[in-house]
Amino acid sequence: MLDRYTTDYLNTFDKLALAISGGRDSMALLHWFCQNFSKDKFFVVTVHHNLRGDEGRRDRDFVLEYCKLHGVDCKAYEEDIPTFCKEGGYTVEQGARIRRRQIFAQVVEDEQAQRVVTAHHAQDQVESVLMHIFRGSGIKGLRGMSLDDGLLLRPMLKVSREQIEEYILANDIPYVDDSSNDSEDYTRNKLRLQILPLIREAYGGADCNILRLSERAAEICEYLDGLSNNYTVKNGETYIPLAVLQGERVIAANTVINAVDGITTRVDLSQKHIDAIIALKDKPMGASVSLPFSLTAHREGEYVVLAKLQEKTYGGRIDGYGDYDLGEEILRLSKEQVGKLRCDFDKLCGCEIRNRRVGDTFKRYKGSNKSLGDYLTDIKAPKRNRENIVVLAKENIVYALPQYEIADIVKVDEDTQNVAYMTIIKKDN
Repeated sequence: MLDRYTTDYLNTFDKLALAISGGRDSMALLHWFCQNFSKDKFFVVTVHHNLRGDEGRRDRDFVLEYCKLHGVDCKAYEEDIPTFCKEGGYTVEQGARIRRRQIFAQVVEDEQAQRVVTAHHAQDQVESVLMHIFRGSGIKGLRGMSLDDGLLLRPMLKVSREQIEEYILANDIPYVDDSSNDSEDYTRNKLRLQILPLIREAYGGADCNILRLSERAAEICEYLDGLSNNYTVKNGETYIPLAVLQGERVIAANTVINAVDGITTRVDLSQKHIDAIIALKDKPMGASVSLPFSLTAHREGEYVVLAKLQEKTYGGRIDGYGDYDLGEEILRLSKEQVGKLRCDFDKLCGCEIRNRRVGDTFKRYKGSNKSLGDYLTDIKAPKRNRENIVVLAKENIVYALPQYEIADIVKVDEDTQNVAYMTIIKKDN
């Protein structure tokens, strides 16, 4: 079913995860892997979305039983997609796609597999290109899906639906039907069931021509990407130099898209979002724009910074040496030197660990007393991060800002009996 080139490419990976739903296409893929690779080369990932009740559970159990029968390891994920969509403001199609990709990204990040293999085929590619066109996509949308995007591998992109059906019949491969594929409530289904048949009737070679367009667009994108990588990723944020955004329009736009892809799973940016990000080059310092899926862009110095909007909430009280939970990070207070900040531990004891509040004041070491907001402005703390700053305070008096510096009130002096060193570290360190 797969050509030699694709098979050889699959062989370059030590471990692959197969995304299997139980449908015809994915079962053909699983069968082909079982026939062509040893079972230690791959395992199966199946996601139950809790969208189709008993039918969804049937599909999950079908995949589990098939894998058990054929000696294939299988990991099943149970997801509450309706709640995920409601909380994130997504359509069911968007939410299911986003959550699946998050799961697949975690599989690769945890080094369970080097790639997740999907059963997308040639007709899926045709549909994807058309949907991108109808949504107002740029050249990257014309490219459609790629064989390998660094997370997903799609070895069947050149395999037609007819070839898959022939393979299923020839090998008597069992599969289950997803009734939602016949529902025209979903955009892709409406395209598949209503629009594409009309296009094919009017243009006999439409599928082949669209796939050819996709291949040409991919070649152009590969060339442009080689010229559009002048950005850096740091602490989960991307920094694009203003000089890039002031240069050739096509390179600036392509750099923005690549920079977004560098910090998150793929987000559908419209032209107005790309234009708004590029326009920040002419905006004053601190200007920002909101983007889809909790992304923001900010003008900072000689850069435009793209970041995920994350609200963190801190709690607790300093009552001794040790580690204090900050969510993804830890505040560490030690008798040994673990960071640059040193303070009088006894004066620090009793401080509340919290986010900043209206009315907070801060007197920096050997400095003057002022509002915390004014202090943060003085040190040019990025506005996007100010609500997530860790504050150690009693009432509205700030004793220390572990990410920046201590207050004069907790400085080490001749009366200090116990010294503490303060630092914030990642939990995985």
